[in-house]
Amino acid sequence: MSSWEKFKNKLKSINELPELRKKILFTLLMFLIARVGTHIPAPGVDIDRLKSMVTQNDLLSFINMFSGGAFTKVSIFALGVMPYINASIIMQLLAVIIPKLDDIRKEGEAGRQKITQWTRYLTIVIAVVQGLGVTVWLGTMGLVTTPGVAFSINTITTLTAGTVFLMWLGEQISVYGIGNGVSQLIFLNIISRLPSGLISTVQKMSGSKYLVPLLALLVLLSFVVIAVIVLFQLGQRKIPIQYVGRGSVGKSVVAQNTYLPIKVNVAGIMPVIFASVLMVLPTMIIKALPSTMPGYVLLSRIFTNTHPFYLTIYAILIMFFAFFYTAMMFDPEKVADNLKQSGGTIPGIRPGNETVEYLEKIVTRITWVSALFLAIIAIIPTLVSNATGIPQVFSGTGVIIMVGVVLDTVQQINAQLVMRNYEGFIK
Repeated sequence: MSSWEKFKNKLKSINELPELRKKILFTLLMFLIARVGTHIPAPGVDIDRLKSMVTQNDLLSFINMFSGGAFTKVSIFALGVMPYINASIIMQLLAVIIPKLDDIRKEGEAGRQKITQWTRYLTIVIAVVQGLGVTVWLGTMGLVTTPGVAFSINTITTLTAGTVFLMWLGEQISVYGIGNGVSQLIFLNIISRLPSGLISTVQKMSGSKYLVPLLALLVLLSFVVIAVIVLFQLGQRKIPIQYVGRGSVGKSVVAQNTYLPIKVNVAGIMPVIFASVLMVLPTMIIKALPSTMPGYVLLSRIFTNTHPFYLTIYAILIMFFAFFYTAMMFDPEKVADNLKQSGGTIPGIRPGNETVEYLEKIVTRITWVSALFLAIIAIIPTLVSNATGIPQVFSGTGVIIMVGVVLDTVQQINAQLVMRNYEGFIK
């Protein structure tokens, strides 16, 4: 059977499951609504001048990527889900600093709902602040056609409402659709920039006599990077486990040998998303400072997304969040306790504290590998572009997010198919 026939069979299997089909259609419907919203502009802004400024500014281009092009139109979704991501980061950091919050988070479903509700409230506050910042910036740059208090109130309200609606869309996708809703919306926004990104890249390279070889090299590098990310995201460290049972004469016998799979990249794409959003903040603050301030030129230069200093700080943040998120997702004490209660042991390792220490050592080593990998992949396209002059279609950040979301979605579809005795979407 050819690959195409296998693919058609998988699609047929999906179509035969009403529940899975509804989830996919619901997700696509939410995507459609999210894209329509990016084309509804807030009134009173010179859109043509703003588009020109965005294409010439690294920070604005980055914000525009995360908003799926909504920022260039100052649409109702111009802020995207960045306020929600900022709120999530703050709440997760506070849970580490404030033990009471961590205790609430561990209370089960009721505790998680409380944290989620507080995150929503914080999202609104951050959206209002960012909306105010966008409004002031538009006025400062002379992009407002109808300046005044009414414009400010209308724009802040519009942008905040758009963010809240996107947050709601993301939650609906998580509950009724496929995959993590917020990650899906970020993926949608990034992939929507693909056509314009490709066209822009070809236009920039059109004057070169090596246009065809450069494009071929660009395509080859893209496939290599994507393939490496896929292999890395699917990679596992398998820890052997022995389960001991009782024989018919009361003697202990080995009942089953299996393994405990630990993903190489436990944190997934979240470190990249968190680091990307945080790196926007210092750049926005610097842009808001008066240009006559001592050191302004130096700060503006080193906080562009192609400067070595910026890339170094960005890589360090990715590594920090890789360890931080892994610590949240994987609890060695809980895993060791579950193994002990189920009669499972790691060969040569005693149950209890020795198992916890062993798991901590394994996870720490794996996290170092995953943190370095994510950091390198995130910055290497920029380094290659700086060295060769080949324009970037997408940043390393965008590629990691896209591949990660696609793999997560495929794995969820696989789980749905396997539960109903179908083969996975990708065998």
